[in-house]
Amino acid sequence: MLVDYHTHLLGHEYREGTAEDIREFLEQAVVMDVKEIGFTDHNRYYEQFDFELIKEVAEDFPELEVRTGIEMDYTPGEEEEIAEFLSEFDLDYAIGSIHFLGDWMFDHPDYKDEYDEWEIDELYKTYFERVQGAAKSGLFDFLGHLDLIKVFDFRPATDVVELVTPTLEVIAEEDIVIEINTNGRNKPANEFYPSRDILEKAYELGIKVTMSSDAHYAERVGENLAEVREMLLDIGYEKIATFKNRQRKMVKL
Repeated sequence: MLVDYHTHLLGHEYREGTAEDIREFLEQAVVMDVKEIGFTDHNRYYEQFDFELIKEVAEDFPELEVRTGIEMDYTPGEEEEIAEFLSEFDLDYAIGSIHFLGDWMFDHPDYKDEYDEWEIDELYKTYFERVQGAAKSGLFDFLGHLDLIKVFDFRPATDVVELVTPTLEVIAEEDIVIEINTNGRNKPANEFYPSRDILEKAYELGIKVTMSSDAHYAERVGENLAEVREMLLDIGYEKIATFKNRQRKMVKL
């Protein structure tokens, strides 16, 4: 089964999230044989969320399970504020993501030059330590784009699996799901988040997974998810995580 649990109806405020916008995303989900789709805009756009409108339009698509969530930036030391913020919404799930290290939005092309200020192995270690914090926080149902730090194709000298294994061990201990996010194919890194070798280690550690396109436009809903399904089956996965009312259910791939 294909699910797409990470899509951006508002994009980066490209759209207003009208009924027609919602319909375009859902129509593409049907075309791509996606059975469950979740809308998960960034927390900073919360004033524009209209979950009731999403539910209203979803009634015209009985073949789809339509979920609502939030992609939430995790910042250490702000756990109480994040918990309070998330509690204000009737969510099916919350994605925990890291987009900032300090004030640096490291995945934004305008700030790519700041990579030159880092020793790349140390940058990866710092980033993965932040991901550990998100996993330990208990705030999130799954973690977004686990190795996003590779977005501009800056690669560590050390084997990335060695660097990420302590973080994967924390994720396994905390029983947090990770997503396979296909949007990395559209970036300079040109591979899914996380990479297959990281996924193989995740499988070895018993980490549960879900899948997503991170679509910011309707035409990308479901993008490459059929390939993800085949890769997961090849690695050994038989089930993926689905979510409703902050409850997880494992379903057959």
